Amino acid sequence: MYNEIFGVATFLVTFILMVIMFRCFGKQGLIAWVAIGTIIANIQVIKTVHIFGISATLGNVMFASIYLATDILNDIYGRKVAKRAVWLGFSSTLVMIIVMQMSLHFIPAPEDMAQKSLSTIFDLVPRIALGSIIAYIIGQHVDVFIFSAIKKVFSSDKTFIIRAYGSTMLSSIIDTALFVTIAFAGTLTNMVVFEIFITTYLLKLISTIFNVPFGYIAKSMYRKGQIHKLDKGY
Repeated sequence: MYNEIFGVATFLVTFILMVIMFRCFGKQGLIAWVAIGTIIANIQVIKTVHIFGISATLGNVMFASIYLATDILNDIYGRKVAKRAVWLGFSSTLVMIIVMQMSLHFIPAPEDMAQKSLSTIFDLVPRIALGSIIAYIIGQHVDVFIFSAIKKVFSSDKTFIIRAYGSTMLSSIIDTALFVTIAFAGTLTNMVVFEIFITTYLLKLISTIFNVPFGYIAKSMYRKGQIHKLDKGY
């Protein structure tokens, strides 16, 4: 029960922090959130936990917050800004992988205590790293495209929920399928790979269902003029 309670708390803290970033820094705060969140999510995904009766990796809540951040950017500032945030998230992850791989190749001092722990976290299996990067960049671009397409039909503030749910639910299928296939196909049985896909997608879906109210809070801040001064010059 502890993991379930702590999972709910983590969900609330994650999305509250995302809204605070938007309130304090405006558009740049959400773009920065995408970059920071992508790095954090790719580190979190290493850890496996037992929650709500299933075994799952962490990172699903953070990934859901990234999708919501790009949806808010797309809705308020347009597709071009959302795509810029996506590419920044991709670039941040790529830089982290390259720099940390180089750091691991330094010969540690005899008294060093960090090498083994750093290797556990950052010495990623190439297939997992590749799967994560490819799934992210394709999934996010699909999300931005679908969100923009839905907005042509449902464009009012009240229908933001349709745009957010529709784009994230569909793009998450592609994101999750790509990651699981690239990272695990051939090394695990087809049944295990399918189970990983189902559990990962379900957790992303649950996070998406409950995160849209935070999107409305962010949009309300913008409508009330609380963000305009922060966006000047950007």
